[in-house]
Amino acid sequence: MTDKEKDIPPETAEGVTGLPEEEEAAAPSPGTRPAEEDEAARLKTRLAYLAAELDNFRKRAAREKEAVVAYGNERLLRAILPFLDNLERALTQAAASGSTEPLIEGVRLTYDHFLAELRKFGLTQIAAEGEMFDPNLHEAIAMVPWEGKPEGTVLAENRKGYLLNGRLLRPAQVTVAQPLRPAEAGIGEEGDGPDRNGREI
Repeated sequence: MTDKEKDIPPETAEGVTGLPEEEEAAAPSPGTRPAEEDEAARLKTRLAYLAAELDNFRKRAAREKEAVVAYGNERLLRAILPFLDNLERALTQAAASGSTEPLIEGVRLTYDHFLAELRKFGLTQIAAEGEMFDPNLHEAIAMVPWEGKPEGTVLAENRKGYLLNGRLLRPAQVTVAQPLRPAEAGIGEEGDGPDRNGREI
């Protein structure tokens, strides 16, 4: 052993001799990089598959949306077709008999049947005549001074209103009673009433 080797402390000597072992432990093993590359390739393939699935879903949803728009009213139209048939029969019978009675009766029956069928789709008529005016359901198109009726009473229904599953589809157009002025006393006695245009009769 030389004099220089004697001067090196044991701890330093151990540290020097241990460096090659630590470098060997830190170096990656030959099989590590290929495994990482395989995993990355699998993830890339998986992402490509998911992207294709998402694209197919979007296309399928677009086709279904187009079908709903094109054929969404099919059920309703199928329900309406029988009423067209009934009206055609009523017109044919009226023309053959030379009388309007079959036409009137046919139209009345068709109207009742049509309304009953529309109720299956959630359509209901709004009660109007004789009711108190409701701005949520009624549209006042005329105000008529009237005696014997509380102010705001619907005197006549000019156009029917409808609800669709409880939500307003179209308000009823109505004529509404308003208080009499002194000069108008005697208007609106029993037996009188406004016509559908709000005129007094």
